Amino acid sequence: MLFSKILSDRHYQKWPSWHIVYEWEDEISHSLNIPIIDSPVSNNSLFKRCKSIDNKLFNGILFEYLYEIFNDKAEHSIYFQMYPKSFRDFSNRGNVIPVIVDFWAKSNCEQFRSLYCKCPYILITSLEVINYLKYNHNMNNLVHFPMSLPSFYKLSYDKIFKKRYDMVLAGRANSVLWNFLKNYETEYPGIEFLYQIQKEGELYYVSNRGGRAIKVHSREKYISLIRSAKVAFYATPGMDEGMIRTNGFNPVTPRLFEILSAGCHVIARYPKNEDTDYFNLETICPSIESYDDFKKQLNIALNSPQPIRRNADYLEQHYTSNRIEILKEII
Repeated sequence: MLFSKILSDRHYQKWPSWHIVYEWEDEISHSLNIPIIDSPVSNNSLFKRCKSIDNKLFNGILFEYLYEIFNDKAEHSIYFQMYPKSFRDFSNRGNVIPVIVDFWAKSNCEQFRSLYCKCPYILITSLEVINYLKYNHNMNNLVHFPMSLPSFYKLSYDKIFKKRYDMVLAGRANSVLWNFLKNYETEYPGIEFLYQIQKEGELYYVSNRGGRAIKVHSREKYISLIRSAKVAFYATPGMDEGMIRTNGFNPVTPRLFEILSAGCHVIARYPKNEDTDYFNLETICPSIESYDDFKKQLNIALNSPQPIRRNADYLEQHYTSNRIEILKEII
């Protein structure tokens, strides 16, 4: 098996959460010397109407059949999907290797098996999800393809960042850590932190001490923002209020690596599971269970130098270049 191309949704998926996916694609493309081409998916209104009719009347089989006819069966493709597809399409083929970034569909596993039955391998980022599917649904064509940080963010020992804020709450804030932070702010009113809001479909960060909202929709601005913080929060997506959204799955996400590469200390909440063990989260930060623990860890972090060497050593195992070796093994 040789990979001949990467199928990408970058021609129509523009939301910031996709940016790191496209960076993975770029690095894989360069390393394996294969092109990135547009996937046969679109936001075009005519395409969406036709696909909707196909999904409702034929369960997506028509589009799958058309793709089968008009594409070379000998060419194998890599295709990143943020979530598993809910209908049949071009990704259910013997020469497509899908990479499932987020998997929360615990109740639809038999549907998942059916919709990807032709794929020789299915790459999944979460070890917890893989073990669940293997043990409960006898799926054996699964490959662990862990989350990673694109290699051009590599952190060197001599890197020092200019820290302007005490803390930046990147992305969706964990409710427990947020409540601890509000208590901390009452006790230590001098702290300054930025937190995310959405306004008119755009992402902004605002300070607890006032001032204008900072629009952060580009990858460059997001990375620059977290580099300006001494400390950042991190929580696995299924913790606390996230449990319902993820059906209890708690993978480790790239935000952790982004925070570490920005020279930040980490205040975190996470469970002990296959993913957090795989990534050795305990070597980076304890999981906060009480306000007293929170206050102690935050005070230490705010009064400590940037943990550049520790973060750099940890990240050395988790760059995208390491994950490309998994693709080479498949080849």
